Amino acid sequence: MQLTKKDIVVLWGGSNDIARNNSLEGLKHILELFINANHTNVILLTAPHRHDLITNSCVNKEVEMFNKKLHKKVQGFKKVEIIDVVNERNCYTRHGQHLNSAGKDTMSKRITAMIEHLLNSDKAPIRGEWYKDEETGSLKHQASQDATSNDPEEAKN
Repeated sequence: MQLTKKDIVVLWGGSNDIARNNSLEGLKHILELFINANHTNVILLTAPHRHDLITNSCVNKEVEMFNKKLHKKVQGFKKVEIIDVVNERNCYTRHGQHLNSAGKDTMSKRITAMIEHLLNSDKAPIRGEWYKDEETGSLKHQASQDATSNDPEEAKN
């Protein structure tokens, strides 16, 4: 399948691979996707904090470092947008590893807003100059008509 400028890929991973010390491998694959999908819009979500672990656990520190690296690497890609995953404890289930319905609702709104932004951002306004009726025969008006003509022969005359 060939992705185009009109397509949007949403990439949302978890923190399990980070917990298994695979964050560098994951980052490498994400960057390869960005390079190969340079004509496609990509929305990347950061890895979530693990509320089932203590805040300063080695896993949460690695998640924080991974997310900082993502933000830094994304800056070089025009078609990639990043969304931070909600971090508030009340947006996670009792066990703390997964989003609850409030967290899912928050994230779906963030993703929807970004998709709407991307879909509407490529629409450039049509620009033109207004002329009074008495100006339509002027040289300035004629030059603008020649510049906007689709017929190359007509533009020469």
